[in-house]
Amino acid sequence: MRWMKAWLGVLAVVLLSAGPASGQATTGTITGRALDGQGQPLPGVTVTATSPNLQGTRTATTGTQGDYIFAVLPPGTYTVSFELPGFDRQKRSVALAPTQVYPLDIAMGLPSLDVVVNVVGAASVLVQTAQVATNLSQVLIAALPTNRDINAALLLAPSVHATGPGGSYSISGGMTFENRFLLNGVTINENLRGQPYDLYIEDAIQETTVASAGISAEFGHFGGGVVNVITKSGGDRFSGSLRDTLNNDSWRALTPYAADQKAADLLSTYEYTLGGPILHNRLWFFTAGRLQNTTEGRTLATTNGSYDFGRVLRRYEGKATYSTNSRARLEGSYMMSTEQQTNAAQDITLAMDRSSLFDTTRDLDLFTINYFGILTPRLAVEARYSVRNDTIKDFGGRSTDQVNGTLLLDGTTGRRYWAPTFCGVCDPEERDNQTLFLKGSYFRSTAGAGSHNTVFGYDGFNDRRFANNHQSGSDYRIYGSSTIVTGETVTPVFISGPTTVIQWNPIRVESLGTKFRTHGAFFSDSWRISSRLTANLGLRFDKNDGVNSAGDVVSRDSAWSPRLGVVWDPTGGERWSVSGSIGRYVSALANTIANTGSAGGNSDNYLYVYEGPSINASKVVEVPTAAAVGQVFDWFNTHGGTSRPLSSGSYPISLVAVGTTPVIRDSLTSPNALEYAGGISRRLGERATVRADLIYRSFHDFYAWRTDQTTGSVTDSLGQTLDLTLVENTDRLKRRYAGLSTQGTYRAAARLNLGATYTLSRTWGNFDGETANGPAPDAGLQYPEYKQAAWNYPEGDLSIDQRHRARVWATYGVPRISGLLVSVLQTLETGVPYGAVAMSRLNPQLYVTNPGYVSPPTAVTYYLTPRDAFRTEGQRRIDLAANYAHKLSQRGGVELFGQFQVLNLFNQSQLCGCGQAVFQNGGAVNRAQIDQTARILQSFNPFTTVPVEGVNWTREPNFGKAVSRLSYTPPRAFRASFGVRF
Repeated sequence: MRWMKAWLGVLAVVLLSAGPASGQATTGTITGRALDGQGQPLPGVTVTATSPNLQGTRTATTGTQGDYIFAVLPPGTYTVSFELPGFDRQKRSVALAPTQVYPLDIAMGLPSLDVVVNVVGAASVLVQTAQVATNLSQVLIAALPTNRDINAALLLAPSVHATGPGGSYSISGGMTFENRFLLNGVTINENLRGQPYDLYIEDAIQETTVASAGISAEFGHFGGGVVNVITKSGGDRFSGSLRDTLNNDSWRALTPYAADQKAADLLSTYEYTLGGPILHNRLWFFTAGRLQNTTEGRTLATTNGSYDFGRVLRRYEGKATYSTNSRARLEGSYMMSTEQQTNAAQDITLAMDRSSLFDTTRDLDLFTINYFGILTPRLAVEARYSVRNDTIKDFGGRSTDQVNGTLLLDGTTGRRYWAPTFCGVCDPEERDNQTLFLKGSYFRSTAGAGSHNTVFGYDGFNDRRFANNHQSGSDYRIYGSSTIVTGETVTPVFISGPTTVIQWNPIRVESLGTKFRTHGAFFSDSWRISSRLTANLGLRFDKNDGVNSAGDVVSRDSAWSPRLGVVWDPTGGERWSVSGSIGRYVSALANTIANTGSAGGNSDNYLYVYEGPSINASKVVEVPTAAAVGQVFDWFNTHGGTSRPLSSGSYPISLVAVGTTPVIRDSLTSPNALEYAGGISRRLGERATVRADLIYRSFHDFYAWRTDQTTGSVTDSLGQTLDLTLVENTDRLKRRYAGLSTQGTYRAAARLNLGATYTLSRTWGNFDGETANGPAPDAGLQYPEYKQAAWNYPEGDLSIDQRHRARVWATYGVPRISGLLVSVLQTLETGVPYGAVAMSRLNPQLYVTNPGYVSPPTAVTYYLTPRDAFRTEGQRRIDLAANYAHKLSQRGGVELFGQFQVLNLFNQSQLCGCGQAVFQNGGAVNRAQIDQTARILQSFNPFTTVPVEGVNWTREPNFGKAVSRLSYTPPRAFRASFGVRF
């Protein structure tokens, strides 16, 4: 087994290659040793930790080896003092990040008149740990020209690439749906695409940690990275804020996209926070809210008609923190969000007319309760339970009528019109989860074997979804031969024959809801061997208990995840550290994949060739849309309707009958990644910190469809014989990541602070594994006789690959203008690859003898060029912000503040495709076609001939061109916010 091989590798490199990862999900740990002037342990030292984020004071006494520990500390800035009669009193100020284990040793000399106060760890770069992570305070995020949300933190961190579908994030080469996003330690991933819910209020965020390698065994259910957002919890003094952020679509420049238009409404986003004590050092409260009404100008596809997309968003957070003493803390929180959208579309790049738009509502809430306790000086415990509910209403068409509720598609472009996608008057969709996290932390110090900080616990997660997935209001779609566009009016062209197809998507079994549970157990021992060497040995076990929406068990697999790390301080002065790690990360089951074979709530897919009279074939509107659709259904219903044979004449039709094919026959396995990482960090006094890490990952157990001569055939409920497709895992594919991750901060002067991150990386293989709709299984194992790996799934740079990516920022306090802080953010990054791909009209049946399939493919994917033959332009831009704060009195208290942002200061424009799913394969509309009949192109045998551009194929007119304004670097724009805080 692969995990056993990984353990053998661990044992072979234990002193060379790995390092201790961080500890807890929401808390941090400070631990260390007190020594005398000769470097000998000092027992009996009283160590005290205080923080504005800590209720009361935490006290510990060093043991016989001079060791002490403060576990389950809320993140924040701590003052740690050391006292022992006969020695001078020492203090250190420590900036503790969530999940961080901070080593803090102290040397105590003879008494003196001076009190030594040093600032330790103020930089956001985590050192003295093998976890590759960046901790970003919200103070910095708010000072820079950013949106102040989780995206702002992700874009500043190294090893993070916003190159996935829709601008989603790949971390260290992982797929974008395999990151784990946490809010106060609770998973907030959306169930289908794995993206983070934005439940938080920006001004309520305290800090965000982005971990990309060397991650502790406490964390599971991910194959990319772990992102943890911590919100504020009040304090012993009242504080609060009120902010109004102003935006206007007319405050931006136009992009080069010809159809770019602006909306002219002034938009306000209001935020408030309020927190403070109810009982001093015992009971704190915190509340926050966000109210936003936005209008965004959008453009319809093909018709280029303009319309306004509206959104009304309300978010609220309430939190209470109670402590009987400094050793026990109980925290409860409730967050809710309501969003109403007008003129929404399932995909804004496909909607051709206003009839494709709809109004929808989403209600989201999250309840969490946490307990943190110090049971003895050596034993600490942590417990967390959470429930998240997400309900989506009215998403799709408002009619179930066969004419008015049927979605129409242009068969040449795939774009949609006449009725919305999905059904808005059917059952609401629910996407929920539950988590239970239990953890113990035990500290032990020995004379000969150093000290051990051992953590152990249980991590349970339940991914639940209820949906009856109607593909339209009527459960029908019609693919027309083409369309006639007159202004914003779209009229279908229905030609008798295979270019007009009626698609029927019945749901035969109502959904029971999915329950994809994962039970995890973990153990991790941070062993401080000496003042210079620390090792961490961790092991995690995860077991899936997956039940699909029809009530069938689809996964009972389990996986071991070894984690090992070593950190070496060559000088013993906490200035240098050399680290390394090896680990295996096991992802959570993808809900959409694990539920693929379920008949519960999923629709069958039956396709029927229309063979009635052609309609509007002369490209002149003779029959309006409603009458044209009615004529198609009149012919269909009088010729057998859904009982009509699924193969008509010489036109074979493909189909899917869920619950019959595809199916999950054996237990589905979670995809996983094996990682090796090593790095070096340097702290330069109290002013600068730098770190560089090498990261290598290989990915395994990909999702795949398999249809071959061994899978056989099945018969569906209509008596049709079908080829059986199995959903399973495969290691036949390849996906690799190698990267150099660097980060640093520098306090150049009292008023000037600098920071930078840079990533040099490559992601390569032959499996992208996702689309804008979420996880996508590999189809290379389907009908293998009709494909060749060299052109169906060739190796090369994957669509998320981005060789160079850098963020550089600076904040400067203007000396002669009190309260004025200027910040600048430079973005530098290269483009992403894509190739020319033929996605239709290449019929392999012309060159293959059918070995016995019922419905072999009539079209396959063919890479006409290398996978990475082309690249988008890289993005280069400079953003600027001016922050101003004015206190109303010299003694502090109420403060007025404001910020003015200029995004893309020099209006630099690149065709980057950055941030949105506006390009296919990351950068271009590249459906280059192989036309077997056109005289200007010559047909070819794909198994024996390499096609030549201009001879066998040609590019479409829009190949490599923008498909919307979002294809370009965001143009120059202005934003402003102002408010009051205290």
